[in-house]
Amino acid sequence: MKNVGWLFTLDHKRVGWFIWWLVFGGGFLGLSFSVLIRLNYLDPYHNIVSPEVYNYLVTSHGIIMIFFFLMPVLIGGFGNYLLPLLLGLADLNLPRLNALSAWLLLPATICLFLSMIGGAGVGWTFYPPLSHSAYSGWGVDFLMFALHMAGVSSVLGSINFISTIMGVVSEEGIGRQSILIWSYLFTSMLLLFSLPVLAAGITMLLFDRNFGTSFFDPMGGGDPVLFQHLFWFFGHPEVYVLILPVFGIVSHICMTFTNNDSLFGYYGLVLAMLAIVCLGSVVWAHHMFMVGLDVHTAVFFSSVTMVIGIPTGIKVFSWLIMLGGGSWRRIGDPILWWIIGFIILFTIGGVTGIMLSASILDTLLHDTWFVVAHFHYVLSLGSYSGVVISFLWWWPIITGYSLNVFLLQGHWLVSMTGFNLCFFPMHYLGMCGLPRRVCVYDPDFYAFHLLSTYGAVLSGISAFFLMFILWESISVGNRVLSIWGSSSVLFSVVTLPMPQHNTYIMGGASWRS
Repeated sequence: MKNVGWLFTLDHKRVGWFIWWLVFGGGFLGLSFSVLIRLNYLDPYHNIVSPEVYNYLVTSHGIIMIFFFLMPVLIGGFGNYLLPLLLGLADLNLPRLNALSAWLLLPATICLFLSMIGGAGVGWTFYPPLSHSAYSGWGVDFLMFALHMAGVSSVLGSINFISTIMGVVSEEGIGRQSILIWSYLFTSMLLLFSLPVLAAGITMLLFDRNFGTSFFDPMGGGDPVLFQHLFWFFGHPEVYVLILPVFGIVSHICMTFTNNDSLFGYYGLVLAMLAIVCLGSVVWAHHMFMVGLDVHTAVFFSSVTMVIGIPTGIKVFSWLIMLGGGSWRRIGDPILWWIIGFIILFTIGGVTGIMLSASILDTLLHDTWFVVAHFHYVLSLGSYSGVVISFLWWWPIITGYSLNVFLLQGHWLVSMTGFNLCFFPMHYLGMCGLPRRVCVYDPDFYAFHLLSTYGAVLSGISAFFLMFILWESISVGNRVLSIWGSSSVLFSVVTLPMPQHNTYIMGGASWRS
């Protein structure tokens, strides 16, 4: 029953492929929504879609990119594919549970599409009273059903990852695993810790909408701020759920680049991730400075949020030191370019995050374009950079084909230009007080919105460019490795066979000039 075709497969690699194929469509759908949102700003007064449809686009874009693209690709896809290989196992400990977690994404996706038909313009945060049945349609119910099933899928996958990793760690001890293993362990623990709280919040909201309860309705004695606490108790750890796997991927590759046995910074990087997990779990209310928190509470959440910059800084400086140890020899390596680009983009997002952690400043910039720029630099650009880095680094392991180095260099230039052109002007718009989620604006800011729209279109082109590069690799690339069905692979240059004369291998990646 282990390999009875793709429909009933329990093989971790095929489950990873299934998740990739399922969510790539979601990723491009979310990307198309973001481009439509930006095209809506080409005219400050006359939009290409109605304000109601605009709200639907904003809501669906956020939900799709977080729950139906980044999380499944980084955790479900690469986690399923790589963890057994990195741990030297034939499969994850609970393969049937693993298959169930993957298949739950299918009905979740169906509910997501039904929500688009019914219309859900409440924002990805579902804040009541806007999400109450009196102000929104039945599409909101299906959107919450989609989140429920996607959440159950993530919880089941997390249980599987934790049991598999802890089983190996208990036998081999701490310090013998790749940092990537630790990042997936911490990510799974965060999901188990935070997802049930989100499930409780949206279940209570479903009851308010359909069964006459008043958990969040002030008219019945409820409190709408309670939902914000429940949502952000999950929502802020979710930020680290999306970025911790990328931390592990970048750390894994940087250590490969150093090419030594000293494991510079290994324990520092692991402990920094643990500190980020612990601190990031107790700062949810820094998203709620506008609800009237008392001074002492606001100071506590501001202070702890700023402290997160310390372990994050440890990671950034560790990466830079490792990259400085001989990486100049890889100056044309697209992996190196993407890692440097990720560090720059993530640092920009981190610095603006420290600015927003100050409660006084946050009250001025809250719900402006500055916030949009901040979280897109951290998540949209940081996490997406991790997705690209992962595919480039492990593509020969996954498919056995090399990639064209010149196409990858061009793709990096197009991507970085589009990313920064799209989101950097939003900092200025936010500093000027321009509100987000509003489809009209003062025409004095037309030039900045035009730059952002050009950047969004360029970013969309870069995504299709990447798909072309991967297709070109399989179509005309050199066959460098074939491990389909293998259960154990060591990701280092010495384990890969020598390629053809026009191919060279760097670590786990394979380029051809």
